Amino acid sequence: MNRIFTENVLEAPLNEAVCWCSSVSKQSILVAIQTGAKNMDDIRRMTGACTIGRCKDLSPRSRCCSKEIMLLLQAEIAKLHDIRGEHELG
Repeated sequence: MNRIFTENVLEAPLNEAVCWCSSVSKQSILVAIQTGAKNMDDIRRMTGACTIGRCKDLSPRSRCCSKEIMLLLQAEIAKLHDIRGEHELG
């Protein structure tokens, strides 16, 4: 994975690293959410993200990746709720 990053993880390309210490991409995290991850523990278990604890040292953001993972989780859950709401209305 390359060392470039997008400040706003929601705008990042799918192949961009989110968890640097475990080399987990945005796409891997999104797939975990789309296949049932509902919280940080699920994402850790399904992807290995946020398990080594060295993102603060390795990430170009110089912080733990949990903030970015939670942003992705919240955004994806909101999308899923919107989609379900559309189906219920339609």
